[in-house]
Amino acid sequence: MKRSALLLACVWAVVAAAAPVEKPIAVVGDPPAIQMLVPGFTVRELPLDLNNINSLVYAPDGRLFALGYDGNVHQLKDTDGDGLEDSSTLFYKNDQNEIKPSIGMAWGPGGLYIASQGRVIRLRDTGDGTGALETLTEGWVPPTGKAGSSLDSVGIAVDPAGNVFFGLGCDNWREAYRVNPNTGKSDYDVYSERGTILKLGPKGGKREVIATGLRFTVCLAFNAAGDLFCTDQEGATWLPNGNPFDELLHIQPGRHYGFPPRHPKYLPGVIDEPSVFDYAPQHQSTCGLHFNEPVAGANTTFGPAWWRGDALVSGESRGKLWRTKLVKSAAGYVAQTELIGCLKMLTIDAVPTPQGDLLVTCHSGKPDWGTGPTGKGKLYKISYLDKAVPQPVFVYAASPTETRVVFDRPLDPAQFRNLAKQCRITMGRHVTAGEQFESFRPGYEAVKNQMTVPRYEVEVSSMEVGADGRSLVVRSAPRTEALNYGLTLPEFGRTSRVRDEGRHELRQYAGIDLLADLTGVEATWQDAAGKVGWSGWLPHPDLTVARGLTAASEEHQRLFQLMKTPGTLTVRGQLDVWSMLHPAVQPGAKLDYEYPPETVTVVFKSANPLGLRRTVKASMQRLNDHEFRLTTSRTENDWLQYEFALATGPAEPNVDVHWFTAEDSRPRALPLRRVLLPWATPRAAEVFATGPRVVPEIEGGDWERGKKVFLSEQAGCFKCHQLHGEGGRIGPDLSNLTQRDYASVMKDITQPSAAINPDHLAYNIDLKDGEAVNGVILDDTPAGLVLGQANGTTITIAKNRIKGMKASSISLMPEGLLNGLSTAQQKDLLTYLLIEPPKKKGK
Repeated sequence: MKRSALLLACVWAVVAAAAPVEKPIAVVGDPPAIQMLVPGFTVRELPLDLNNINSLVYAPDGRLFALGYDGNVHQLKDTDGDGLEDSSTLFYKNDQNEIKPSIGMAWGPGGLYIASQGRVIRLRDTGDGTGALETLTEGWVPPTGKAGSSLDSVGIAVDPAGNVFFGLGCDNWREAYRVNPNTGKSDYDVYSERGTILKLGPKGGKREVIATGLRFTVCLAFNAAGDLFCTDQEGATWLPNGNPFDELLHIQPGRHYGFPPRHPKYLPGVIDEPSVFDYAPQHQSTCGLHFNEPVAGANTTFGPAWWRGDALVSGESRGKLWRTKLVKSAAGYVAQTELIGCLKMLTIDAVPTPQGDLLVTCHSGKPDWGTGPTGKGKLYKISYLDKAVPQPVFVYAASPTETRVVFDRPLDPAQFRNLAKQCRITMGRHVTAGEQFESFRPGYEAVKNQMTVPRYEVEVSSMEVGADGRSLVVRSAPRTEALNYGLTLPEFGRTSRVRDEGRHELRQYAGIDLLADLTGVEATWQDAAGKVGWSGWLPHPDLTVARGLTAASEEHQRLFQLMKTPGTLTVRGQLDVWSMLHPAVQPGAKLDYEYPPETVTVVFKSANPLGLRRTVKASMQRLNDHEFRLTTSRTENDWLQYEFALATGPAEPNVDVHWFTAEDSRPRALPLRRVLLPWATPRAAEVFATGPRVVPEIEGGDWERGKKVFLSEQAGCFKCHQLHGEGGRIGPDLSNLTQRDYASVMKDITQPSAAINPDHLAYNIDLKDGEAVNGVILDDTPAGLVLGQANGTTITIAKNRIKGMKASSISLMPEGLLNGLSTAQQKDLLTYLLIEPPKKKGK
């Protein structure tokens, strides 16, 4: 009895010692301009003084063009041969504001193609270093005025045949279903051009709708296979069921991409196409998208050779650079993403160069919009110089106590002596790689809540080089919960430093920061005699996907060579098949409907003999010796367990794994996030506050009194802003402020020019008679401009009176609006802005 008690006490002591310890993020106080999270890279700043740049494009002959937020298009050159562009000339000077603030530029036949407000234009290359503006297509803005955003046409790509593809922003992201207050029915038209990808032929003509359900496709790009992809920014801040993540989408004709999503009353007849990848946590604002392919006839790409073809994506609102590897299976693309860099400026675009570098453009200011068209931006060049240092390929959980980092070349064991104490593993739902370098975050309540979700440090017991010489084995306390696990090695590799003449040194931290999770499958290969020849981890049960994602791993390539010989591959894992065709919901939101239960079928198919060994809670249909199907209806966190065996040899075998549902039989690939290790357990559900939102700073404020302040002449807010259907339309609609945090809203009120909303830019307009006017352009017709004034009135200016116009660096909204209000009135007003309307009795 005493012995049992002693043994039990020892067990509990071990468990207690290994228990994760809650630890907040220790943010780096003065991070470098660009912090690379993988080794071998050097960052330099271009010696240019330009306004904020939105897009970067290389012409086939190697010329580099930069589209300014102010509509000016620059050609950048390196005049002294040091690898840094140091000269800028104007390819197009936007004196007459012909190019409204635009995001999206591509090279096509004859010149540069730009998606701009109300039209798509081409800057025809005249051959003398300048471009002549031509309108390719226009006319989608309704006669009653603008719909959607001032940045209504966003994202553009041109295919080799000269077809132009561009995105047209949604009709109204604040009220996506456009519910008619008189009829209670939706005015959203899935057959309209709004919220779509459009195709325009090489010779112009009629526009063709390719895909619907898009919010704002900030960047479009074709990969080497000729497939079209785009970044689409999240919409759940404005629509609870509008998907809370920024997405990478594979655009396929006839698909609907979920903004707005299917709704039993307002939009019952669509299927919401899942994204290829969701960039989390919420509010990343994905912008630039370029594929890492040779540029302008060169044969080099950015980074290690095995990065070739990967999507390079920039995140504006939190300063991010991602590398997303895409593998095309028989049923579609599967994505594996690594965060490779954190920046301390708003990150807009990142394009590979002909020399194999990465050119990055950043805006000054803070999220969401920065300093606007007249603000000063910066350009950086990231170079892969130290190619001898081992590069991490991927990281995975080999067991509950073991994490492995696979590298692309042999490691030096001596380098890792005494580093186990410096290695850190942090776990949590919203943990990311390199989060200690995240310099700023957008001011949304959801982001604030992300930071309150606990993060825990997992005790690391040892670290060593694996038997293959190319992997790092990190042993730690047990972890089985399907969370994110950030792995940091602060002193890996060598420190890279470059000093430019006359410029500051750009510091580079030499460690690595990676993100692991509990996705993947356990696999074992036995030869014909039953002897185990390989045992380990694969990222996916579909072997085309697994092979593509592990191509740079020597150990995994050994498995695929073994599989060309007679034997048996056994694969074990779990699948999360809950809510496959339903977009994620804004955290804490309550929908006004319920999705019907989904019946999901997962198909396993191979040319080689294939057999199911085990499954739980699913019906199995065996079609023949080469295909079986598992059909199930699951609830959240109720995962499907399976195990199958594949006969291997004489040629390299494959297993095709895809899924479909009872309501949509089209096959789709399984995203990595739905493929779980057999020992992984579901994460605990996040707890969200119920009842009215509580904002401590406005405690004691009254919503009804705040409404009176908003609508009063004293505050004057209603003259320019609309809230809950009341007020003017000169300034932004404030109905989404219930999703914003107190600090960011106060900053917008007290510092209105700190971030310039692109939908409500003020313009300084010089008239031919010497007068000058200022205002927000509410309507732009061939005859004249309708300008909204700071006092809420409008004026019309004939086009023939205008001498020139330029975007203002100052918001139309004046400072000091709160100065005339008492402290109690300020609290009441902020209560009206930040809190949902009180429910009426009986509702």
